[in-house]
Amino acid sequence: MAYFLEEVDVSKIKPGLPLRIEASSIAGFTGGLFKSTVQDVENNVVKAAMPSLKGRFVPFPKGLTARLSVVDKMSLYVFYGIVLENREEDNLPLTLFRIQGKIRRVQRRRFLRIKFIANGTLITPENESVPFMSFDVSAGGMKIGTNKELTVGTIVKINFQLEEDLFLANQEAKIVRKIENENRTNGIFYYGLEFFNMPLSIQDKIMRFIFKLELKSKGGNEE
Repeated sequence: MAYFLEEVDVSKIKPGLPLRIEASSIAGFTGGLFKSTVQDVENNVVKAAMPSLKGRFVPFPKGLTARLSVVDKMSLYVFYGIVLENREEDNLPLTLFRIQGKIRRVQRRRFLRIKFIANGTLITPENESVPFMSFDVSAGGMKIGTNKELTVGTIVKINFQLEEDLFLANQEAKIVRKIENENRTNGIFYYGLEFFNMPLSIQDKIMRFIFKLELKSKGGNEE
C-alpha cells in the first residue's frame, strides 16, 4: 500500500483545489487520467467540473468507481469515489462523486505500493543470476525475498514480469535496505529495492497497472 500519513476529514477537500480522476475502461467508456477542479463538497459528495477532451466534455458512467486525488500547497489527498450522476449547474457541467471509504493524506513524492507476489531474477555485479520472489511493488521499487544474502548498496539488474505487456528487462535497482525482522525465515533473506534510471513511460505503465490491481481489490470496475 501507499505510505499514508493519516486519515483526514472531508473538510480537507475544498472547492477550487485541483482534482485528478483516474478511471479504468469499461464497455462503452474509455478510461484514463483526467484533470478537473473541486467545485463543491456536501454530505460526502464531491462536485467536480466535468473534464473535457479535445473540446468535448467527458461524462462518466453512473456507478463507475474512480480514484480521486486532490492537491493543495502542502498535501496530497487520495480517496475513491462512485459516480452518482452528471448534471449542469449554473451552466457548468459537473460530475458528482460519492466518497467511498477513507480520505488519506499521502506523503508526496512516494508511489502507491501494493501486494504483488511473482517470480523474477536479478543479475548481480558479478553477473550471477539470482531468482527472487516479489512481495510488493510500486513504480519506485519493490520488496523481494531470495535465498542468497545480498549487500545493501549493491546495484543489480531486475528481470521481472508484471503483466503480459509489462516486463522489466535489465532494470537497474539498488538494494536500499535489509529487512532484518523477516530475514532467515525458512532460509530466505528479504530486501527493499529502489528502481533508478527507469523511463517515465515504464513508470507510468507500472502506476496504471497498480491502479488496476487496487481498483479490483476494492470491487470497482476494471478494464
